[in-house]
Amino acid sequence: MKKITGLFLFLIYITGFAQNNNFGKNPAAGKILHLQDADIYYEVYGTGKPLFLLHGNGGSIDAFAREIPELSKHFMIIAMDSRGQGQSTDTSAEPLTYRKFADDVKMLADKLKLKKINILGWSDGGNTALEFAIKYPQRVKKIMTSGANVFPEGVGENEVTSMKNEVAEKRAQQKPESEIRLIQLMIDEPKITKEQLNNIKAKVLVAAGENDLILRSHTEYIAAEIPKSTLKIYKGASHGVPVERADELSRDVIEFINK
Repeated sequence: MKKITGLFLFLIYITGFAQNNNFGKNPAAGKILHLQDADIYYEVYGTGKPLFLLHGNGGSIDAFAREIPELSKHFMIIAMDSRGQGQSTDTSAEPLTYRKFADDVKMLADKLKLKKINILGWSDGGNTALEFAIKYPQRVKKIMTSGANVFPEGVGENEVTSMKNEVAEKRAQQKPESEIRLIQLMIDEPKITKEQLNNIKAKVLVAAGENDLILRSHTEYIAAEIPKSTLKIYKGASHGVPVERADELSRDVIEFINK
């Protein structure tokens, strides 16, 4: 794989490998949840236990193009574009937060009249899943995260510094805020405490690639602090587990939710 530096650039690069002309652009399956400050685009596939798919920073539904065909044979898949990404809009003025993203997930679950949900979250989507479990413990059953972090330094101090420099450069060039907000999100967030992790009630499968951008020690820390958690490291994989290990990931999700 071509070497790409920078977390934000890597996420855009690896998501490109998962692009599918249908998922994320399917009018037959696509709908919109209208909120006060955003329109959330989502697609629904299959029937059964509800499983939300949450993509990474700057991504969209097609990040899970390789998982949806198999997972939709077993579950009702709700794949959504996070606000301000993919086909979802965002008109809010305040900084983006994963808690706000979690609120959007809750609003969509409410619209679909789903009392309890399961979540598969990749990267930022995993951060959102953890925030959802913290804020709405009665609404979640099981969570699987891949490449999540619970504070910015989970990607390493050098990476955080690199993102700060990138934001400073864009601001100096007077780039539009829309180009900056998603990077700023990763600089400022998440801010999940050890106590919050200790109080998560949902069963969680904490995963990452062996060569993930997220520090191995950070992934192990998350798994150690969540009471009902299991750790899975995908051998040879990078941060792009849903792209590089799609079949294995799908098998793990099916087994984890059904057991």
